[in-house]
Amino acid sequence: MNVEKIRALAAGVYPWAVDVRRALHRIPEPGFEEFKTQRLICDTLGALGIPYETKRTWVVAHLEGAQPGRVVGFRADIDALPVAEPLGCAFRSEHEGWMHACGHDAHTAIQLGVAKILASMKGSLRGGVKFFFQPAEETEGGAKPMVEAGVLENPHVDACYGLHLQSRLPLGAVETRGGTLNASTDDVILDIRGRGGHAAYPENSVDAIVCAAHIITALQTLVSRNVSPLSSAVLSFGVLEGGRAPNVVCEHVRLKGTLRTADPELRAMLQRRIREVASGIASAFGGSAEITIIEGYSALVNHPREAKLVLDTAAALFGAESVILKESPSMGGEDFSYFIENTPGAFYHIGCTPREDLPAPALHSPLFHPDERCILTGLMMQTALALLETGTEDEA
Repeated sequence: MNVEKIRALAAGVYPWAVDVRRALHRIPEPGFEEFKTQRLICDTLGALGIPYETKRTWVVAHLEGAQPGRVVGFRADIDALPVAEPLGCAFRSEHEGWMHACGHDAHTAIQLGVAKILASMKGSLRGGVKFFFQPAEETEGGAKPMVEAGVLENPHVDACYGLHLQSRLPLGAVETRGGTLNASTDDVILDIRGRGGHAAYPENSVDAIVCAAHIITALQTLVSRNVSPLSSAVLSFGVLEGGRAPNVVCEHVRLKGTLRTADPELRAMLQRRIREVASGIASAFGGSAEITIIEGYSALVNHPREAKLVLDTAAALFGAESVILKESPSMGGEDFSYFIENTPGAFYHIGCTPREDLPAPALHSPLFHPDERCILTGLMMQTALALLETGTEDEA
């Protein structure tokens, strides 16, 4: 790999990509409502001469090389968050109450920058590159419907990559791991039903609040007593709704929580145990429990070869000291998982905070403000991966 050539290619596009990021930052939009964002992406691809297709608010572009080779895919998420951006940013959000507080504006700018770099090399590019601009990562998830619509085919994608800014990592760092990187995300809803009555005569009622309290306590033991301490799982309840008056025995309580697991078998086991424990306790109290589990994103599982290629590429570009092998999975969700469920690929993180400014505000904070030099890191990484995967690295 010609590191200096890749560095020069990225540096040449970097100021342009920063301008694109700032334009995107001004127009943050909700999932599946990214209409202005989609238009900016399409106009940019059109100016670069790269064919694209749209559906709903997603965009899929295909840059075909002049010579045969593998096809590599790259994904950038494009939606924003319902976060009010503070005053002070020169390119502040023009949509009050919405902000690119998770770095998706930078992800999209990096991807368009890579498209610009590779389009300039089309005559020597082998194979092809597909660029996936995905909506709704923060909400219902745009990856699954995109994959189900066949975006990984025609032409078939041989490997797929995605990246994400991380404010907890220093500028220039690249982090990933083989295997599970992010957990699955399931919503858990429990409707506990008893029998209402006068609070002065509890013997004539079935108290749904007391029943729910025992269920919450018992369910908190599932991770500590049903899951190996060497495995990763989280079960948290964030909502408890029930009761109408202090002197009335409550007849209905609703609990809402989240289940995060790091592998499919553990996910299935905990779903089953939640149903068994909640139903059993409710029955023992003379009540009943209706359990609803809404499956969210699948666990994001990096493929070994592609994860190693990310780490090796980062070491070659930035030095071994900039490479971080993540020790354990994150319990946060990431729907890039659907792109690599049946296609080889890997997801990785890039640092976006100067070392002297660590620790920095977390993702989703209104104070999240990445150092734009992280865009250069992303440009170099994705360009290098594209050239390596398509077999064009000798031309770089």
